[in-house]
Amino acid sequence: MNKIKEVTVFTKGDSSKISTWSNVPYFFTETLLSKGVRVNRVDLSPIPFLRIIFNRTFYSVEKKINKHSTYDYFRSFMHFTNSRYRIKKAINQYPNSDANIFLTFSFSSAGLTRKPAIQCSDWTYDHYFNYFEERKPDLLEKQCVERENSQIEGSDIVVSLFPTVARYMKKKYTNKNIHHIGYAINTLHDISEVDAIKNKINSNDILFVGSKKYREGAQSLINAFKKVQQNYPELHLHIIGMTTADFKNLPKNVNCYGYLDKGNDADRIRYYTLFKKAKMFINTTPKWGAFSAAIEAMYFYIPVITSPYDDFIETFGNDIDFGYYSEQNTPSLIEEYIIKILNHPSYQSLCINAHKSVEKYTWNAYMDKLITKIEDKISSH
Repeated sequence: MNKIKEVTVFTKGDSSKISTWSNVPYFFTETLLSKGVRVNRVDLSPIPFLRIIFNRTFYSVEKKINKHSTYDYFRSFMHFTNSRYRIKKAINQYPNSDANIFLTFSFSSAGLTRKPAIQCSDWTYDHYFNYFEERKPDLLEKQCVERENSQIEGSDIVVSLFPTVARYMKKKYTNKNIHHIGYAINTLHDISEVDAIKNKINSNDILFVGSKKYREGAQSLINAFKKVQQNYPELHLHIIGMTTADFKNLPKNVNCYGYLDKGNDADRIRYYTLFKKAKMFINTTPKWGAFSAAIEAMYFYIPVITSPYDDFIETFGNDIDFGYYSEQNTPSLIEEYIIKILNHPSYQSLCINAHKSVEKYTWNAYMDKLITKIEDKISSH
């Protein structure tokens, strides 16, 4: 079998920075480097002045016609054409690369080189409309979907981070090399069981992690927190990813931190301090409860309350022994589960079960699986 020695990794953003796309490009490339693979980093971020011109002209008009449109510069044919040019340029710049890896489904080196093209991402643009938006894409969005579909069909290996998405893609595309190979937790810190549980036994901290797109879950939690406070006034709610300006009439003991950048020393310390002290993690946003943040919390021995969305159920089962599924995103139900965790007769077991459920999800293990698939493909070329 041919061993890979060098790869070119294409990302939206600088993959050397941990703040890029939920930390994934950083951990992805750093793990490759740790295994002795040379990594050529290529940033396919939109060119700023082109994006500004496009969004202030075409996109602003498009939004007036269709306020729900997601067809911004990144999704445009202009950016697609420019990205293909930059991909071809990188292929010529790094002729010794054994494979080209794209941490997106939107682009590929298919048709530009005989070297294997690998795509790794979360979900497709098509799946976004089908599952999250529950609508058909408009004409321009559909054109972008079709461009992305062509990139997926032409790639040699396609990997989704989530099993239900991989299954959806296998049904949709003729490409027979679509896979889900597991998960990887984006953490810079290890923690011992003794220290973790010692910090949580007497903790009064509830943790929520999620950007503005998870506001529905955050608001329900805040409403539940108001009720729980009546009998548990010592509790504190910590929200990472949103600021106080994103809410109205926050009750006392609610702290909002906005986005915490793990690449910033102060932000990173605060982030992990909150994780180490949290009594429980809660995000019950319907359809998607911040999966990556949830499994990172579980790694830190934190019991979770989450919505029963498909990928979480498929991964951990219908019955979980490290927290609760909130079947509805309602304050009354969330309040009920918060009280259950606070009064759980074996809280320590919830913590231990949470960690054990995800302890094998390391970047090292994930990359070993991906490298094997890439080397198999290179050998068969």
